[in-house]
Amino acid sequence: MKIDLRSDFVARPTEAMVEAMFRAAALPGGFGPREDSTVSRLEALAATTLGKEDALFVPTCTMANQIAIHLCCRPGEMFLTEEDAHVVTSESAAASALSGAMPRLTPATNGAFDPEGLVTAMEFGNAQRGRLALVLQENTHVRSGGRVVAYESMKQISELAHSRGVPVHLDGARIFNAATALSRPAADLAALADTVSFNLNKGLGAPLGAILAGTRDVISEAVRVRQMFGGGWRPVGVLAAAGIVAIDRMIGRLGDDHVHAKQLATGLAEIDGILIDPASTETNIVLAQTTKMDPETLSVSLAKLGVLVLPYASQIRLVTHHEITRDSVEKTLAAFRIVLAGENHGPSAWC
Repeated sequence: MKIDLRSDFVARPTEAMVEAMFRAAALPGGFGPREDSTVSRLEALAATTLGKEDALFVPTCTMANQIAIHLCCRPGEMFLTEEDAHVVTSESAAASALSGAMPRLTPATNGAFDPEGLVTAMEFGNAQRGRLALVLQENTHVRSGGRVVAYESMKQISELAHSRGVPVHLDGARIFNAATALSRPAADLAALADTVSFNLNKGLGAPLGAILAGTRDVISEAVRVRQMFGGGWRPVGVLAAAGIVAIDRMIGRLGDDHVHAKQLATGLAEIDGILIDPASTETNIVLAQTTKMDPETLSVSLAKLGVLVLPYASQIRLVTHHEITRDSVEKTLAAFRIVLAGENHGPSAWC
């Protein structure tokens, strides 16, 4: 079987998820957008887990983010984030297309905003330049390799925004990885934002789906926007059932993914042709520079040995998840050695 490290959303649902989905398939799904009893259980569980009043089940975290932006920004208004934020780099300019909102970019390091830069950026909004309607943070920060934004940093930015009457959205696609790394409840991070999104499949292993959480009034309006954006799916209790298992059983094991990612980073640092500081691997994402082979060629060569990695600009990316074990790590490192160092330990080294 191939070792797939391209992302954590490639992981297959667990046996417990499949069993829960099978049981949910026998239940009535309901007709209205919030009538499905299994979906209601998932949304209540997600809201409680994040310490929010309500939550909404949506197809993707991109949709959750875009709903949050739409709820705050009228056409021509701005939301403040940084240039490597997922909403800027990986959501097909949806904020401008769907909401007429313009991103205002502020300096950041591995996702952590510079407070002085934020103040300057927030002063940008005036009658000539447009109203600032939202501040958007991301934790963990995917483009920097799953780096964790410190709680104190998030708190400072949240307080700055709220002191000026500007709401905050947290793109928490992997918020539970951040919480695990920080040894804090995810609700602590969620409390710093007015709305929070998170993925049920990235890291948590559900087949698909995401959550947007906030106040009851906000989520009530989010139901309408979800429909407008084409996400009014029903009945979907069979999918929500896997999400319930994801929250109940998968959050507590994320530390294992972090350990395996650190083992990968440490092992890669010892291989000629790879440049990486293992300390930069803080959660389940590993980013490494290649010096002997371009990332695309390297990924093709590794795929021939059954190891799938993602070329990521000038780097390669590896993401651990519940299907990656210590044995997977060892086989992956062996494959790198075969391709880059010319070592040949025979098929048993990686098969």
